[in-house]
Amino acid sequence: MVTFLITSVLVLGLIAIAIYFWQKPAHKTETAELPPPPVTSLFANEEPALLTEAPEEQPAIQEHDEREAKRAAAQEFSERWQAAPDRTSTADMLHSAADTDDAETYNNAVELALNAWQEGKLPDLSATELHNLLNSEYWLLSSRTRSSGAGFILKRTLSRAKRELESANINPQ
Repeated sequence: MVTFLITSVLVLGLIAIAIYFWQKPAHKTETAELPPPPVTSLFANEEPALLTEAPEEQPAIQEHDEREAKRAAAQEFSERWQAAPDRTSTADMLHSAADTDDAETYNNAVELALNAWQEGKLPDLSATELHNLLNSEYWLLSSRTRSSGAGFILKRTLSRAKRELESANINPQ
């Protein structure tokens, strides 16, 4: 009985293989590539913009000049801030330095603010508030700037500032 079952399965398998190889190959039908769907826009009267065109890039020289202007403005603001630092102008000074997207400029501003706070020139700014301000302005810098070599030095400065400000919170004088 088992022999009959095994033999019938083998015979059916051989018949299936034979039919498979004797079949004529199906004719391949070529399908024409469909055209892209028509571009529609929100406003029917306007011609849609071509997606393949790259936006015009501004010359690197102009971008460099705009960055230098921001650095110079931040430096000037920092110098004016040193004459009369207070809570509001400290936030503005750090913001203008972070807005330059230059880690070295922001690092200098952090050092100035931290030194002024340590010298008692910012009595209306608590250690926690200064720490939060330094960290929040840090995130205005681009990721490329934060991961640069100067960004590494900035991170070390912020880490040192964090330690000093946290110790001031633990041991108020």
